[in-house]
Amino acid sequence: MKKAFKTVLFAAILSIIAIQGASAQITQINSNKLPGQARTTIRNAWDGAPIVDAWRNKEGRRVEYKASVEDGSTIKFNSNGSWIEVKSYNGVPSKLLPKALLSHIEMYYEGQIIVCALKYPKSYQVELSDGTKLEFNNKGVFRAFL
Repeated sequence: MKKAFKTVLFAAILSIIAIQGASAQITQINSNKLPGQARTTIRNAWDGAPIVDAWRNKEGRRVEYKASVEDGSTIKFNSNGSWIEVKSYNGVPSKLLPKALLSHIEMYYEGQIIVCALKYPKSYQVELSDGTKLEFNNKGVFRAFL
Protein backbone atom coordinates (compact mmCIF):
# COMPACT_ATOMS: atom_id res chain seq x y z
CA MET A 1 0.00 0.00 0.00
CA LYS A 2 2.82 2.41 0.90
CA LYS A 3 4.55 1.64 -2.39
CA ALA A 4 1.37 2.35 -4.39
CA PHE A 5 0.87 5.63 -2.52
CA LYS A 6 4.46 6.72 -3.22
CA THR A 7 4.03 5.83 -6.90
CA VAL A 8 0.82 7.87 -7.17
CA LEU A 9 2.39 10.77 -5.29
CA PHE A 10 5.46 10.70 -7.53
CA ALA A 11 3.26 10.65 -10.66
CA ALA A 12 1.23 13.59 -9.34
CA ILE A 13 4.38 15.63 -8.68
CA LEU A 14 5.69 14.89 -12.18
CA SER A 15 2.34 15.96 -13.64
CA ILE A 16 2.45 19.26 -11.77
CA ILE A 17 6.01 19.91 -12.95
CA ALA A 18 5.04 19.08 -16.54
CA ILE A 19 2.03 21.39 -16.40
CA GLN A 20 4.11 24.24 -15.00
CA GLY A 21 6.79 23.69 -17.63
CA ALA A 22 4.19 23.58 -20.36
CA SER A 23 2.78 26.95 -19.28
CA ALA A 24 6.03 28.72 -20.16
CA GLN A 25 5.98 30.01 -23.70
CA ILE A 26 9.39 30.74 -25.14
CA THR A 27 9.24 32.18 -28.63
CA GLN A 28 11.84 33.65 -30.91
CA ILE A 29 11.00 37.21 -31.88
CA ASN A 30 12.32 39.86 -34.21
CA SER A 31 14.72 42.17 -32.37
CA ASN A 32 12.44 45.15 -33.03
CA LYS A 33 9.87 43.42 -30.76
CA LEU A 34 12.19 43.86 -27.76
CA PRO A 35 11.09 46.68 -25.43
CA GLY A 36 12.54 50.04 -26.49
CA GLN A 37 14.63 50.35 -23.34
CA ALA A 38 16.22 46.95 -24.05
CA ARG A 39 17.16 47.98 -27.59
CA THR A 40 18.58 51.27 -26.30
CA THR A 41 20.64 49.47 -23.63
CA ILE A 42 22.14 47.14 -26.24
CA ARG A 43 22.82 49.99 -28.67
CA ASN A 44 24.56 52.09 -26.00
CA ALA A 45 26.44 49.41 -24.05
CA TRP A 46 27.59 47.40 -27.08
CA ASP A 47 28.27 50.41 -29.29
CA GLY A 48 25.61 49.55 -31.84
CA ALA A 49 26.60 45.89 -32.25
CA PRO A 50 23.88 43.95 -34.06
CA ILE A 51 21.42 41.80 -32.16
CA VAL A 52 21.80 38.22 -33.42
CA ASP A 53 18.60 36.81 -31.94
CA ALA A 54 15.88 37.70 -29.47
CA TRP A 55 13.47 35.63 -27.40
CA ARG A 56 10.34 36.27 -25.38
CA ASN A 57 9.61 34.08 -22.36
CA LYS A 58 6.07 34.31 -21.02
CA GLU A 59 5.26 32.33 -17.92
CA GLY A 60 1.85 33.18 -16.56
CA ARG A 61 1.79 36.94 -16.11
CA ARG A 62 5.58 37.27 -16.05
CA VAL A 63 7.33 38.22 -19.27
CA GLU A 64 11.09 38.32 -19.81
CA TYR A 65 13.19 38.89 -22.89
CA LYS A 66 16.59 37.59 -23.87
CA ALA A 67 18.85 38.85 -26.61
CA SER A 68 22.22 37.79 -28.02
CA VAL A 69 24.66 40.29 -29.44
CA GLU A 70 27.18 39.64 -32.21
CA ASP A 71 30.11 39.21 -29.76
CA GLY A 72 28.30 36.32 -28.01
CA SER A 73 26.99 38.31 -25.06
CA THR A 74 23.52 37.42 -23.79
CA ILE A 75 21.26 39.84 -21.97
CA LYS A 76 18.04 39.14 -20.07
CA PHE A 77 15.50 41.90 -19.62
CA ASN A 78 12.37 42.24 -17.53
CA SER A 79 9.05 43.15 -19.16
CA ASN A 80 9.92 46.88 -19.02
CA GLY A 81 13.19 46.35 -20.86
CA SER A 82 15.52 46.86 -17.87
CA TRP A 83 18.44 44.45 -17.94
CA ILE A 84 18.49 41.85 -15.17
CA GLU A 85 21.34 39.56 -16.28
CA VAL A 86 24.30 39.86 -18.62
CA LYS A 87 26.74 37.11 -19.58
CA SER A 88 29.76 38.03 -21.67
CA TYR A 89 33.11 36.28 -21.94
CA ASN A 90 34.47 39.53 -23.40
CA GLY A 91 33.44 41.36 -20.23
CA VAL A 92 30.18 42.95 -19.16
CA PRO A 93 30.15 46.52 -20.52
CA SER A 94 31.18 49.02 -17.85
CA LYS A 95 28.34 51.34 -18.90
CA LEU A 96 25.91 48.96 -17.17
CA LEU A 97 27.51 48.96 -13.72
CA PRO A 98 28.07 51.55 -10.96
CA LYS A 99 31.48 53.23 -10.93
CA ALA A 100 32.12 52.16 -7.31
CA LEU A 101 31.66 48.50 -8.26
CA LEU A 102 34.05 48.85 -11.20
CA SER A 103 36.61 50.65 -9.02
CA HIS A 104 36.47 47.86 -6.42
CA ILE A 105 37.08 45.20 -9.10
CA GLU A 106 39.93 47.20 -10.61
CA MET A 107 41.56 47.76 -7.21
CA TYR A 108 41.28 44.26 -5.74
CA TYR A 109 41.03 42.00 -8.79
CA GLU A 110 43.53 43.40 -11.24
CA GLY A 111 43.39 41.70 -14.62
CA GLN A 112 40.00 40.10 -14.01
CA ILE A 113 36.94 40.91 -16.04
CA ILE A 114 33.27 40.64 -15.10
CA VAL A 115 31.82 37.76 -17.12
CA CYS A 116 28.36 37.70 -15.52
CA ALA A 117 26.30 40.38 -13.79
CA LEU A 118 22.88 40.14 -12.19
CA LYS A 119 20.93 43.25 -11.21
CA TYR A 120 18.39 43.13 -8.41
CA PRO A 121 16.35 46.04 -7.02
CA LYS A 122 18.80 46.56 -4.14
CA SER A 123 21.99 44.82 -5.24
CA TYR A 124 24.29 43.54 -7.96
CA GLN A 125 25.98 40.16 -8.12
CA VAL A 126 28.98 39.66 -10.37
CA GLU A 127 31.17 36.77 -11.39
CA LEU A 128 34.75 37.41 -12.45
CA SER A 129 36.76 35.54 -15.06
CA ASP A 130 38.58 33.60 -12.30
CA GLY A 131 35.25 32.36 -10.87
CA THR A 132 35.11 34.77 -7.92
CA LYS A 133 31.53 35.81 -7.08
CA LEU A 134 30.80 39.07 -5.31
CA GLU A 135 27.78 41.04 -4.13
CA PHE A 136 27.45 44.83 -4.11
CA ASN A 137 24.68 47.15 -3.00
CA ASN A 138 22.77 49.14 -5.61
CA LYS A 139 25.33 51.97 -5.39
CA GLY A 140 28.20 49.58 -6.09
CA VAL A 141 29.58 49.26 -2.55
CA PHE A 142 31.00 45.79 -1.80
CA ARG A 143 28.83 43.69 0.55
CA ALA A 144 29.88 40.05 0.46
CA PHE A 145 31.63 37.13 -1.21
CA LEU A 146 29.21 34.57 -2.63
